[in-house]
Amino acid sequence: MKRVFTRLPWPVVLLVCLVASPAQAIMAGQAPDSAAARVNPNSDPTWSAVGSVVVNGAPLSGVVIAGRFVLTAAHVVSGAPVNTLQFVLNLGATQWTSPVESVVVHPSYSFPYDDLAVLKLANPVPPSVPIYRMYSGAQTAGLTLVLIGYGASGNGDVGANVGASSSVKRVGENVLDALQSAIDSSGRTSRFFIYDFDGPTGNGSLGGPTLGNTLETVVGVGDSGSPVFVRNGGTPQLFGISNFVSSPTGGTVNYEFGTVGGGIIASDSRFAAWLQTATEGTLGSPAQLDVPLPLWSGVVLAFVLAALSMRYAPAAPLPIARKLTPPSWTKSAQNTSRE
Repeated sequence: MKRVFTRLPWPVVLLVCLVASPAQAIMAGQAPDSAAARVNPNSDPTWSAVGSVVVNGAPLSGVVIAGRFVLTAAHVVSGAPVNTLQFVLNLGATQWTSPVESVVVHPSYSFPYDDLAVLKLANPVPPSVPIYRMYSGAQTAGLTLVLIGYGASGNGDVGANVGASSSVKRVGENVLDALQSAIDSSGRTSRFFIYDFDGPTGNGSLGGPTLGNTLETVVGVGDSGSPVFVRNGGTPQLFGISNFVSSPTGGTVNYEFGTVGGGIIASDSRFAAWLQTATEGTLGSPAQLDVPLPLWSGVVLAFVLAALSMRYAPAAPLPIARKLTPPSWTKSAQNTSRE
């Protein structure tokens, strides 16, 4: 599996902190583009397995990866009592909901590293819900990413000003600018994808070209845990999970043009065996086929993928990166900045 990794030019240490502003999310370009124009209709079956992870009433995001399992960001659910969690799918005119039975957080999670969690639902999703396969193509800068989430929105030249809702998801695209193994000086490593929110014309802070005013986007608070897809042979495959944004200058994140977004490459071989275990061997299985695979299958898959992998390039630190969760449900300890 080919990987190309680039260094980012910022010599600033990443600080981990929550955004104190209201929930924000998939952003639109400048007018006449709008938050309404970015709404993905619930009648569209393509993205119907992208759901809202509701944490104590706050809408966040996740994606179905097996008949009873949802992938999201660990910081969305870590520390939240299971009985405060709910998963919502919007299937046409019907809203399907399920309580969460249990949560498995990646054992190496420390925001933003290995920031993944799998939710086991109390009920299997309806058979009509598509199950996305993990991305199997080359991991290279230049890939077109499809970003979908349930947060709020607004225009890139103004900022976020439209509220979030567990019944409204929005969609946009961006170009993968860089892949990194680390984004701070902690010494930890993971698998990160990074992109910038370019304006209607020209190149953004990371140098890549814009996709244009009606496609280019960035995620924000409320889109934590939202899936990122790559169309592989025309078929959407799950590439990663969004988990942070930052300002290229290290200042306040305002979700305007120039904001940098990123997340975890969940389809990387680093996570293959863990995903098999966390889904009880049913990764990729639809509801009607949600039966465990042999326990050894995850181990074999991990060895095969690891044999194909290459080492990630050394990384330069990012400016201040911020979680994408609203602060209303989090404990005070999670609202503090830390390196």
